[in-house]
Amino acid sequence: MFTLLRRLAGVILITLICSAASIAADLPKDRRGQVLIYGAYGFTGKGIARLAAEYGISPVLAGRNAEKLAAFATEVGYPHVVLNLDDHQRLVEVLRHFELVMHIAGPYTYTAEPMLDAAIEAGTHYVDLTGENHVIQAQLDRDEAFKAANIMVMPAVGYDVVPTDCLNLYVAQRVDNPVTLTLLMNGEYKAVEGAMASRGTIKSGLELLSRPTLMRIDGVMVEVDQPKVMEKTIDGQARTFVQIQWADMLTSWVTTGVPTIEVYQQQSADIPGWVFWLIKREWGKKLLVWLVDNYFPEGPPPEAQADRQTQLIATATNNRGESFSAQMITPEAYKLTFHSSLIIARRILDGQWRAGFQTPAGMYGADLALEIPGVSRSDLGK
Repeated sequence: MFTLLRRLAGVILITLICSAASIAADLPKDRRGQVLIYGAYGFTGKGIARLAAEYGISPVLAGRNAEKLAAFATEVGYPHVVLNLDDHQRLVEVLRHFELVMHIAGPYTYTAEPMLDAAIEAGTHYVDLTGENHVIQAQLDRDEAFKAANIMVMPAVGYDVVPTDCLNLYVAQRVDNPVTLTLLMNGEYKAVEGAMASRGTIKSGLELLSRPTLMRIDGVMVEVDQPKVMEKTIDGQARTFVQIQWADMLTSWVTTGVPTIEVYQQQSADIPGWVFWLIKREWGKKLLVWLVDNYFPEGPPPEAQADRQTQLIATATNNRGESFSAQMITPEAYKLTFHSSLIIARRILDGQWRAGFQTPAGMYGADLALEIPGVSRSDLGK
């Protein structure tokens, strides 16, 4: 019996060694300039992978579903590796072959920490697309660990929050000691039918809805009972804006130091009350996620990505009542995300990085968003 167990243990050990060797054999020998895209077969991961070559990036694709991953990797002609976030040692082994991991698999409430743990151990730079404030705060809290590992960690390198972070910094720099930043997001600036969110974005949104409503007031995140509602006329049209928990309440606070940050989105439709009832219950949240996975389209159609535009208006104000406003017109959110994430990845590979937790505009400046095709900015004045 003892001999049999020893032989079995030996077989398992040899299998693990061969598996690790096989992984290493299929991955880059020199990590410099190498990018791993994790979550590559999701809607956003596919968009980033398809565009990567335009930025001189030839990624290796990764994810946990072997069948979906292999099918997409064959389609685009990139190598791939099956990875599960529960296998820390395998994650570390793989990440050691890459200078940067683009983590595109949410909801980040569950996926960010295991990938970051591996990135720290492997010494691999990390970017993601989270818009979840609690996730970004958890990353900010690990700043010293990132510095000790000599890696840069930059969350929210997509529509959350590259254009808004850049616009907020731009207006904040034009007011003496600003104390308030107000951001309006007009998604109906150039509306297109069918331009809905991807499954991944909706599931991350459900995660946020299940949590307390927090707002940035006087430098701290404060729980509030009800978001504010603002009526504003823009371009001659009366619009209703509702305050939302956008990631800028944390990222733009880090970028600008402005203590009170309010973000408003144009109200297009009310969320049914039963959604809020379900989302507060664990079984209800699982049911909603199941419905999204099985009955929602993967993402917006190509025509929506080609034609939709969003208007962003940011205003910085100080205690003397002095203010400055500017607007930014952006392309469709996913189209922007494909480009912004790769622009930042390219900069990291080119050596433009700083160890620790960083924000897009804080690291690369207010003009970073203007490098994205289809983005424009104009001053609205004082």
